[in-house]
Amino acid sequence: MRRTSAATLLVLTAAGAALAAPAVASAAPLPPDGVYVGTDPSGAPVPFWQGKTITGGGTAATNRVLGADVLPADVYSAPSIATGADVIHVDYGRLSPALGALVHDEMTVDPANPGRYNGTVYFVGFGGAAPIGGFTLTR
Repeated sequence: MRRTSAATLLVLTAAGAALAAPAVASAAPLPPDGVYVGTDPSGAPVPFWQGKTITGGGTAATNRVLGADVLPADVYSAPSIATGADVIHVDYGRLSPALGALVHDEMTVDPANPGRYNGTVYFVGFGGAAPIGGFTLTR
């Protein structure tokens, strides 16, 4: 009985320390505020979607659909939900919950063109993260 209690205490202490550890910050830089033209990864226009507007010092975004800024999202840097790499998240969960329950965008700066961001749209319903499309944003 004494060994079981000591083992339980050790496990609980380790779990508590892990939960109290600070989160690892991502090095992915947030995009500057501005209007970004959206295309598919090949550069072709996407029907109905013109891109994103980034505001709040790179911490907020809306999608431009049929000329209107809609579907607000939080923007932040963190490890990818799919790969763990440093990425910029466009997270609809808090501000557009109906969309956020289904999709999540991630993007990275194009190394060959710092004014361009390459993005992936993930289906996040049912607890997974499956890529369902790509996009680019150019300032």
